[in-house]
Amino acid sequence: MRIAYLPDGTPMPVFEPGDLVRLIRDEPGDVVTARAGEWGEVLRNGGAEGLDIRFAGYSRPRTTDLPLALNVPSSRVVPCDRRGLRIELQRDFRQAARKA
Repeated sequence: MRIAYLPDGTPMPVFEPGDLVRLIRDEPGDVVTARAGEWGEVLRNGGAEGLDIRFAGYSRPRTTDLPLALNVPSSRVVPCDRRGLRIELQRDFRQAARKA
């Protein structure tokens, strides 16, 4: 995962394949295949199309019927560790100080 910073120093994660993420809101759409609290591995970052995430073997059993969620907006996920616990990203105070 790469981290970009907004002008005020707020961190913005840029997810890459292999990163672990946790959903903070249900997947959008009529058919919800991923719910808030589930976590898994990013398979693909399609940019504006969203993230493809594998939940099988992480928050779901390896033999689950729905192992993937496709095109999940990156605004609906946060970085997490191997246990599914959220990782808090630190602000860049130097960048925020330059702005002031």
